[in-house]
Amino acid sequence: MSAIPHRILRWPWSVERERLIVSIALIAIVLFRSATFVFERWLSFDSDQAIFGLMAKHLSEGRAFPLFMYGQDYLLAVDAWLAAPGFLLFGASVPALKLPLVAVNVAIALLLVRLLERELGLRPLHGLVASLFFVLAPPGTTAELTAASGGNIGPFLCVLLLWVTRRRPVWFGLVAGLGILQREFTMYGVTALVALEIGGRVWRRREDWRPLVAGFRVAAEAWLVVQILRPFASALGPGTTTAQLPGAPANYLAGIFNRFCFDPRTIVGGAEKFVTIHWAQLFGTAVLPLHAFGLESGASQGFPGSGVALVLLAIVMLARVSMHASLDPAWWKRHRFSIYLILVGGLSASMYVVARCGTVSAMRYDLLSIFCAVGLAAWFLSVERTRWIRAVAIGVIVAWSAVSAVAHGRIWAEYLSHPPVAAKAMIIRQLEARGIHYAMSDYWIAYAVTFMTNERIIVASEDYVRIAEYQREVETHRAQAIRILRAPCADGREVVAGVYFCKVE
Repeated sequence: MSAIPHRILRWPWSVERERLIVSIALIAIVLFRSATFVFERWLSFDSDQAIFGLMAKHLSEGRAFPLFMYGQDYLLAVDAWLAAPGFLLFGASVPALKLPLVAVNVAIALLLVRLLERELGLRPLHGLVASLFFVLAPPGTTAELTAASGGNIGPFLCVLLLWVTRRRPVWFGLVAGLGILQREFTMYGVTALVALEIGGRVWRRREDWRPLVAGFRVAAEAWLVVQILRPFASALGPGTTTAQLPGAPANYLAGIFNRFCFDPRTIVGGAEKFVTIHWAQLFGTAVLPLHAFGLESGASQGFPGSGVALVLLAIVMLARVSMHASLDPAWWKRHRFSIYLILVGGLSASMYVVARCGTVSAMRYDLLSIFCAVGLAAWFLSVERTRWIRAVAIGVIVAWSAVSAVAHGRIWAEYLSHPPVAAKAMIIRQLEARGIHYAMSDYWIAYAVTFMTNERIIVASEDYVRIAEYQREVETHRAQAIRILRAPCADGREVVAGVYFCKVE
């Protein structure tokens, strides 16, 4: 059974008006769930994000040419380049760093709902409902979607753009090539498209597979251009080159494979942990304090039983979609976009399980499985004609989104009434009060403090070195420097709970 075309739908208002209302709602919802993460600078900020902030600052000042994340040979510096114009105009800050990423979130939401309407015949309102898993993601997930840490949100946009440009080789190749260099998870979109093309038997007609092959050629050319630029990049901050990057693998693919861990014995246990732990966190169904996600907040997210409700809904939607597909010989062609989103999400979920030796890794390694939920919901809403079943499904999704909205509301209430003071903010106050401008500490303190003080205080990292210039500066001013430690030291002083200022030996 195919989706009902717009021209025979009986809606209470025109398609154009509903589309406008839904677009405004999408923008408002994304801003509601993202604004605190942008303007409350300590709510979700760490040294990984500080590195991209420092990259943007150095780029805007003409001090460096970051191509990849400082200290890495992967994670294309797109987040830093997006932030650099804002830094140039308004100065370095967390809002200037994250606002471009919020704009990307808004663009994804608008494009996703428009594609659901165009490709599946969904009315805009139903497209909004299906997309809520992304649009109103819970706080722990939103923190990742708004983090300037090298490509959390980028793959979402790339996956959608791959679909839009699949018949335009130049644009497809640029999106694929640069997207994979920014974050390898863009490969899931490329793989899903190839699978769809093979499933559609395009190899029988040369005119169908030629654009895809041409797109791969352009992707390879984009990769080569980046390799040509690599020797000119500032690999460890201002005044450095890739020759100074320690322990770099022979090539980009080698670096990717070095991060894989595969053990067949861990797959079953890993899948169980994936569903009960990772997905419960990703979709915000588990009741957890937000500090479990590294957020500076005393609030929590989740609601007891919401995970069971979502699982039951997924089973019902899958059953109904399968039933309709069995009655529709053209289901593969009619619902290709839904299948594409499900494939992308499925590939992301599968690789999270099989390539991590069964461990529950950082959430950012599988964000794209959100698209699996969006694709299944959209497919269901495009074929389900039993009103009460559709109404119950929509009600469950809206109820889930209300749980997420309540968690965001708790953050708003907390920061508007009694905002917590982050430990790193207190460290900065103590450093400034003592007139200290040079220090040494671990990675997670060093670069966050340096960025937040706009490099007025330089803290060199004692473990993971990303910016060589800071090491030289602190060594030059060693007599005025201190060490910031998380353990007691001789002749030291505890300035923040569990943080000590110590002498440099």
